[in-house]
Amino acid sequence: MSINQLFSLTRRSFQTIQAAINTVGQNVANANTEGYARRRVTLEAINLRDVGIHTALPPRSATGLGVSVVTYERLRDHLLDVASWDSRASLGAADEESRIFQVLESLLAANDNTSLPALLNEFWNRWADLADHPTDRGVREALYGQAQTLVDTFHRLARDLETLQRQTLTSLQDNVNKVNTLLNELAELNVAIHEARLRGNPDLAAEDRRDALVSQLAELLPVQVQTQEDGSYQLIVGGMALVQRDQVLPLTLSISGLNPLLTFGATGISFRASQGQDGKIGAQLRLLTQTLPDVRQSLDILAATLTNTVNTLHTTGYGLDGLTGRPFFDVSGTTAANIALSADVRADRRVIAASGDPTAPGDNSVARQIAALRDALLFSGGTETAEAFALNLTGRIGSAAQDANDRLTRSRAVVDHLDALQQGVMSVSLDEELANLIRFQQAYAATARMLDTARQMMDTLLSL
Repeated sequence: MSINQLFSLTRRSFQTIQAAINTVGQNVANANTEGYARRRVTLEAINLRDVGIHTALPPRSATGLGVSVVTYERLRDHLLDVASWDSRASLGAADEESRIFQVLESLLAANDNTSLPALLNEFWNRWADLADHPTDRGVREALYGQAQTLVDTFHRLARDLETLQRQTLTSLQDNVNKVNTLLNELAELNVAIHEARLRGNPDLAAEDRRDALVSQLAELLPVQVQTQEDGSYQLIVGGMALVQRDQVLPLTLSISGLNPLLTFGATGISFRASQGQDGKIGAQLRLLTQTLPDVRQSLDILAATLTNTVNTLHTTGYGLDGLTGRPFFDVSGTTAANIALSADVRADRRVIAASGDPTAPGDNSVARQIAALRDALLFSGGTETAEAFALNLTGRIGSAAQDANDRLTRSRAVVDHLDALQQGVMSVSLDEELANLIRFQQAYAATARMLDTARQMMDTLLSL
């Protein structure tokens, strides 16, 4: 090897070791940066044949031109990434369902004294009291107060459900906008990453950012990621490519119909995914189109049936004023939102009918019939009473809330486990980086000694 080749070898060695030390410095600086994947340089000896140089060398002489950086890479396990992104869709769905069902459970259960089943029980009790004391005005006042409390509870539940529906819809709109923003940024990163690779200087920070964006998207939608030959990501949701290189297919949310509708751009194709694995957006769509309408419908059925059955009997009875044909509930109130006591009852408690005989104010036959509605099988195809219907509604919501909490616990455990495995691959170990720094520092110092020796050799040669 000539002295000139020795100078060239040390120059390459300095450049390569400097790149390795810079990598160590980058890792140390970002040891606590969230989403940062540690960098690693792979070194390789340069062979004369690889660079197309032919030099006549004496026998048994060393060949090669030193060392160079072969790859500069991030340490991530793509299989773990895919598994983590898949599990995050389940986590997002379970988290949203748990939140909504807990709110619903608190609305319906309230406490033992103010829950809907408890208020219905007290409502029937007041009618039984009236049957025991058909001429007592104080009992009528108590019945009126209990009935008004029941009506107010229906109104409160209807308002709270409407508020929950509105808040969930607003959150859904925000999440769809967030997804579209993330998709556009991903497309921009795809272009930047591809161009950087073409220049031979991969933008690893952009790749870190892109993976972080996919993790955010994965909690909102069940995304599938395919890495293309040019290094770009193709994101697929429900069989539709939302991001392909720099092309984006945004989500479109329509709220003009009875239920919100989420489609892929202008294709008219609706978003659909497996329940429980459809991300936060999928869970919100199901809650808005199924769960909340079902709860509202159950409350409306309860209010309408209560109004109709009580009024049917009440209109046959006579109040203390001897008149009949007056309803107890307002006949126009057929939903939880508009159920109300009749104007006659609100104006004068004496019109509450307990008697079935206009000549016998002390008769209690109508009051007994209305009190007996407690045991009437009026709901679910003639299999449930009013209290049982309300209890089952509350029970279904409570059971769904518990199931959602269990799914949330399991999903979070899976995500945490996969994240821990990925952190074992990508996290920075300061002890390891310090050892690498010492190793490269010593190599740098040795290369400097070799350069000094080559300089002395050249000086000796020139002095001859």
